[in-house]
Amino acid sequence: MDPSSKQQVRPMTVDEAEQVAAWRYSGGWSIYNLESAQSLIVDLSNYYSIMFDGNLIGFCCIGEAARVPGMTEEPATLDLGVGMDPVQVGRGHGAAFGQVVLNFLSQTHLDKVLRAVVQSWNERSLQLTRRLGFEDAAELNVVQGGRPVSYRVVIKHPHQARI
Repeated sequence: MDPSSKQQVRPMTVDEAEQVAAWRYSGGWSIYNLESAQSLIVDLSNYYSIMFDGNLIGFCCIGEAARVPGMTEEPATLDLGVGMDPVQVGRGHGAAFGQVVLNFLSQTHLDKVLRAVVQSWNERSLQLTRRLGFEDAAELNVVQGGRPVSYRVVIKHPHQARI
């Protein structure tokens, strides 16, 4: 993923949702595997495809689609979730991918505080959020699928400097 490549963020299509649902992460990362595209398709208006040179390499979601159980909507805050094609993960493309998402949101959601949650064990993603200018804000402990899950809540204020 070359930074000079053609980048595009666009509303996600049903075909792209099905492609995302087919992505398979290995090991501990497999918790990010989707059982079907249905959860994306139901809320498709809040999902965006991230394209590089015409290829789907990731997505972002906003609002309710980005919240985990136990989170509530907050005024002036936009909840954000992202996912990358597992083929791209771990290859040093995260910062460029994240910056594309931030550039898009800075044009479409001016003056919003961005809020994201990252599973506490996911140090690679936590490092990426810090690199993109997010700050640690809180810990969120919830029960999902009958098991306790710990998240770090991170925020980015509008107009913060980019990397």
